[in-house]
Amino acid sequence: MGLPDPDGTRVVLIGADEYQHFPNLPAVRNNLARLAELFMSPHAGGLPAGHCVTVRNPADRKDLLDAVHQAASEATDTLVVYFAGHGMRSPDGSLYLALGHSEQGRRLYESVAFTYLRTEVLESAAPRKVVILDCCYSGAALEGYMGGPDEFADQTAIEGSYVMTASPATQAAMAPVGAPFTAFTGELVKAISDGVPNVSDPLDMNSLFRYVSRQLASQGMPVPQQRAGDQGHAIALFRNKWKQPQEEPTLAALREEWFRAIQEGLLWHVRDVPALGKGRLRADFGEPRLIGSLLVARIAVQLARGESTANIRDTLAASPFFTAPGPDGDELNELIAEVEFGFEHDGLANTVVVLDGLGLLPWSPESTNMLLIEYWAAQRGRTVPRTRVEHELRELWDSTDSRVHAALSALPSSPLETYPDLWKRLKGEPDFRVGNTGAMVLGRLGGGDRAWDRWMSTRPWSILKARHLVSLGGDLARCQAAWRALGCLLDQAPPGDEFRGVLERAAEIIQEQLEHIVLAMQGMSAVECELLRERSHDEHFQEGCLVTFQQHLLERYQSFTPFPEHATTHGTWGPLPWWSIALHDEREQRAAQELLASGGMQLSVTAKSFDADELVITCQEPGPGPSRITARLRFDLRDAVHACELLLLARRQKVAVDFLMEHIDEWDDREVDLIGTLPIDIGSDTGAILADIATHALRRLMPGASGPDFHLEGVPPLERLLKSSRLPQICRHPR
Repeated sequence: MGLPDPDGTRVVLIGADEYQHFPNLPAVRNNLARLAELFMSPHAGGLPAGHCVTVRNPADRKDLLDAVHQAASEATDTLVVYFAGHGMRSPDGSLYLALGHSEQGRRLYESVAFTYLRTEVLESAAPRKVVILDCCYSGAALEGYMGGPDEFADQTAIEGSYVMTASPATQAAMAPVGAPFTAFTGELVKAISDGVPNVSDPLDMNSLFRYVSRQLASQGMPVPQQRAGDQGHAIALFRNKWKQPQEEPTLAALREEWFRAIQEGLLWHVRDVPALGKGRLRADFGEPRLIGSLLVARIAVQLARGESTANIRDTLAASPFFTAPGPDGDELNELIAEVEFGFEHDGLANTVVVLDGLGLLPWSPESTNMLLIEYWAAQRGRTVPRTRVEHELRELWDSTDSRVHAALSALPSSPLETYPDLWKRLKGEPDFRVGNTGAMVLGRLGGGDRAWDRWMSTRPWSILKARHLVSLGGDLARCQAAWRALGCLLDQAPPGDEFRGVLERAAEIIQEQLEHIVLAMQGMSAVECELLRERSHDEHFQEGCLVTFQQHLLERYQSFTPFPEHATTHGTWGPLPWWSIALHDEREQRAAQELLASGGMQLSVTAKSFDADELVITCQEPGPGPSRITARLRFDLRDAVHACELLLLARRQKVAVDFLMEHIDEWDDREVDLIGTLPIDIGSDTGAILADIATHALRRLMPGASGPDFHLEGVPPLERLLKSSRLPQICRHPR
């Protein structure tokens, strides 16, 4: 069966992501947006824009059913209805679709009975009908649609009808916290976006179902269900984009793929912003998507430093990257607001949501920005003289970092382009004993397997999509273990022994591979080398705690509220540490303004011992300066939130401080004004002290706890502590 006629096809995408009596489902919003893109993409569904309607958070069942009725009456070829949200079962087992105001077990008439939706679909004249349900207990729909007892199924098995559900009738569907999509729709989107191997084009519903079922079953997720009327399983809605795999790509090609994925991840939050729309960026400074992602990363850095929207807007307006006429003030404000929203809710570079598997650190937008600038400089250096690139780095990107300029001295792809495959080399050795020996010490016998498992488990964040780093890091861990094992074997082999020559040749191959790894790392950025670096036990534990704390911040987001009793406050904003200092009179306000102009405060740390219950950080002007503003921030080391915040502060080694002033307006309402924000560099020495104290405190709170076994896994004892703690303070004053 071929693809449907676009003119006679109608699609209704319905989703409820905001609830009063159920947990919110933020992933549903992404479900709707991505499916709409796929249905209207000329390379996937190919539908005209007006033939795919999205209904997000319908107010009542009339809103939902009216949209379905309209589409059903217009469809002459194919009708598709998709719903994502919470589902409920009535006492008699019927499925109800929950709306924003629905309550479990109460006033079911305020939800939408699936039988109503089913009736609208079946009354359509379209010969092909598809219903996809991503909600809890969605399998109950099959019991009253095209399932249940055989005689009932026979009565309702209308030719060309098909239903797919995210879960059986008795199971809940899954929406993993922090994931961009719900579990079921995520695999559906992946199958449509990437294609399904060894299946013909176009992609029929049965093939789609089988692929999604296998993927979810392998993850321990609820297994989808399907039911079809005559030939309904053969309905095809999308092209199959799967292509026969080509020859294994080089590490250089994998690195380029990684950078493209970083760009796409950063641009995801601003995909609908006019300022970065098609044709709005000049191409003479580089590929527009790279320039756009650099602008997003730069805005994130400016936000992390506490710069105002007005200052960031002025910087953007003065940049030469936009085509004439450039974006107006409102468009630039919208761009900044979208980046700020993404940063506040998931860190923008937070691998949990946006850059999943890319390995970038949420507490350091500066590192992501520098990574992209290094990449841009290397690309730019291939087409224009080095002196011009250095000038553009200073003038366009305000970059004087020596590491960025060092990137111009070599083409980063060269050592990765010719990087040899170690296993192929061993397999090709004329003496098979050399190949076998090398393979054994790289595997279980020489500790290579254990070294690889250890290396992968201690990555700070998942780097699975950075395939060049996974390959290079795996080789590095295995080769180092194999080199040590071969050294021990050579020490035990007597001179003149026949097998000693085999060991020496295997060691020579391993040594040459290590030299290739060093050369490859010299051609990469500082951020990539940091991601490859081996972690100590303490670092592994710290980063596991940070993963857990970041998840906690995402799940328990709290809006800014004025500091209690006009006091100094510490806390977080998004994934960053952020402090507030209260000013009590005009003298302190003038002093703060002088500090903001001169830029300079220093921190001192006071703790009686590593076993102390409290730590005090004093923030003041260095020396006997005129401001005399001193703030003391107290951290309770028996509180997991405070200990994690200290660890986050140590890892970031920066903090932004808001100076705030209270006043009473003409209506006698209390208001808090932002006087300004001062970024403070903590420094590596103070950062190391804070890391040691925070780590010691966390180990006292969780005796015996260790780092996670694999990336993105939390530390379970810390999860329990954080869930029982107070909400983390959000300190950044709204801009």
